[in-house]
Amino acid sequence: MRLSRIYTDNELDIGISIDLPVASSHYINHVLRLKNSQEIILFNGRQAFDYRSAIEITKKKVSATPISRTQNNVESPVQTTLFQAAGKSEHIDFIIQKATELGISKIHLFNSQRTQTHLKGNRLEKKITHWKSIIISACEQCGRNKLPDLHFQPSLQHCLSLAVNSNKLILDFNGKPISELSSQLNPDVKFSMLIGPEGGFSEAEIELARDAGFLPCILGPRTLRMETAALSIINVIQHRFGDMP
Repeated sequence: MRLSRIYTDNELDIGISIDLPVASSHYINHVLRLKNSQEIILFNGRQAFDYRSAIEITKKKVSATPISRTQNNVESPVQTTLFQAAGKSEHIDFIIQKATELGISKIHLFNSQRTQTHLKGNRLEKKITHWKSIIISACEQCGRNKLPDLHFQPSLQHCLSLAVNSNKLILDFNGKPISELSSQLNPDVKFSMLIGPEGGFSEAEIELARDAGFLPCILGPRTLRMETAALSIINVIQHRFGDMP
């Protein structure tokens, strides 16, 4: 039977018991309905190991003690960064979840000219906490041990400055298929992928990206929704240069 994987921010070592956070304890108690001495898998997002651990349940908490560990490295050989303009909340949630499952290395979100509701202040802080919880849940499910980095950047220009020394791609209706751009892409360096919000980038934003070295590309003849476009380009890059057959 496949054991449930649980993320913890604690350092992990064989024989060293740790207390699990409230949310994980509730999940083990009331969703999984596990009993004392049953086992789970722990990982901490920093080590390439899964720790097989026995749980101990009391009235106030759930603790877990690692009893063995196995190396687990399912990270993609290609480093990929998604620069995603902010859009509707449910679409961004979906992108973050699925991009994590597909092996994305970093996610940078930002407000673009056509972002309908700009995120800032306390609302943005709450969103970042929410998005990081989505990443953790996705890693628990898909078997990844390393959590993708997540950041919210102040502007498109700041994002462009972070994409140095990488293959730079921007989805644009006037671009070329990625197959035709292969000769301009170096599989030995990371990939930076720039995706617009609902409604796409403005002409001025596309021009900024082109000036920064981003190659306009398309993903076929159909117009894709924001979330479909983001996941499709990750799939294409992983298929051509990563670990997806």
